[in-house]
Amino acid sequence: MKRKILNRVLGLALTGMMVLSVTACGGSGGGESAAESNAGGGESSAQEEAAPAEEKIVLDVINYHVGTDYAAEYYAYLFEAFQETEEGRNVEFRFEEIPTTDAFNQKIKLLISSGDLPDIVFNGGNNITELAAKSGKVADLTPYFEADPEWKALFDETSLEFNTVDGKIYGVPVSKEISYIYYNKELFEQAGIEAPETAFATWDEFFAACDKLKAAGITPVGMDTADSGWLTNLWMSALIGTAGEAGNTWMNSMYPTDFNTPEVEAAAETIQKMFEQYTTADAVGGKYDPMATHFFNGEVAMFPNGPWMIPDFSEAEKAPEGFYDKVGIMLMPGNGMEMVPTPGDMVGASEEEKIKAAVAFLKFETKPENQIKALEMTGLQPVSNDLEIPSELTESDPLMARVLEIQNEAQVTYGQNQAYWYQNTIDTFSTELPELAYGNITPQEFCGKLSESAKKNEQ
Repeated sequence: MKRKILNRVLGLALTGMMVLSVTACGGSGGGESAAESNAGGGESSAQEEAAPAEEKIVLDVINYHVGTDYAAEYYAYLFEAFQETEEGRNVEFRFEEIPTTDAFNQKIKLLISSGDLPDIVFNGGNNITELAAKSGKVADLTPYFEADPEWKALFDETSLEFNTVDGKIYGVPVSKEISYIYYNKELFEQAGIEAPETAFATWDEFFAACDKLKAAGITPVGMDTADSGWLTNLWMSALIGTAGEAGNTWMNSMYPTDFNTPEVEAAAETIQKMFEQYTTADAVGGKYDPMATHFFNGEVAMFPNGPWMIPDFSEAEKAPEGFYDKVGIMLMPGNGMEMVPTPGDMVGASEEEKIKAAVAFLKFETKPENQIKALEMTGLQPVSNDLEIPSELTESDPLMARVLEIQNEAQVTYGQNQAYWYQNTIDTFSTELPELAYGNITPQEFCGKLSESAKKNEQ
């Protein structure tokens, strides 16, 4: 890119030299005095010489929305469309592509501790906002929100508060996160299970269905342990969040440090049972992508996840033809649903012009029309509450339309660990899950390790 800019500048310089040369020759041949010639030539060259090229603002971005990522196509659109706006016409992006969220999160954490963050810091699902803010390597965005009340009004107080550290806003939330259960309607029918309209009323009913599936030779649920144990995290968060008022309060608390509570220990015990009886043999040590493939291939009946997975059901490279029509949606047992604000995108730039350019991109990313486009292309739930949802969505994407409906039917909502726990505790959760699954540690010991990890942040 630097070579292109240099060539452009050199070309303009040569053009200017040619203009001066022609002017000088014309003055001499016309019999003008030297003073007249110089005066005329100066005026002519001032008019004819092209303005110097405006130097581009180059923003470094580490992008994990690449390859087969659910939002790769949307973010490709977003970067290109931004450069067509007045605010983005002079901006170029220099990308480093990292194809998995786990590798991305590890890279960002490494750069927070030792290195320079990219100018735009996407959030890979883990709550690194506080870690990044306290490192001093991300910009305080509060002045930009205060200077643009219309932009700030797109976000509710909860979403902004979630991205605030010590009274300063560091993250721009781009969506709200919800999750529930996808289920394979054909596999339910094979096992003689009538799927509930909204959710199994209790976890006992849920596990009774698991037993029926298992008796029919069908693996009931998808789980994992690697890459932060995303799927298992969703099951455990639901078990805690629907465990009465105490469990729900705990699962809606930021940065808990005591995991040895009756509700959390009971959830860990159930997770251990699920690994032993109801999931695939490769779940222990397994990553998300292979586990998702099990669901796409009809090898697993139920799979916890969010709406961003819906486009994959029609993706020929991921799912068999017609798979979309086999999928149903239900809430977690007890009419529970994970619903949390998301850790937002941050600005790692330090130069003022780069900070302004990065903020302009984040404003563009969260424009109402782009929130709707993100919903349609990726399944990301809009962060704004009062957006008009296109009526065509029910016809074009009935599963997505059902997601928007079922949110209003949830009787219990709660958070999940990758949003509410300390980062080192999330890591401990993932590394200790295999030990719990194999029975090498008890549920109480598992929770004790989480407590020990969390309390290190108070020292």
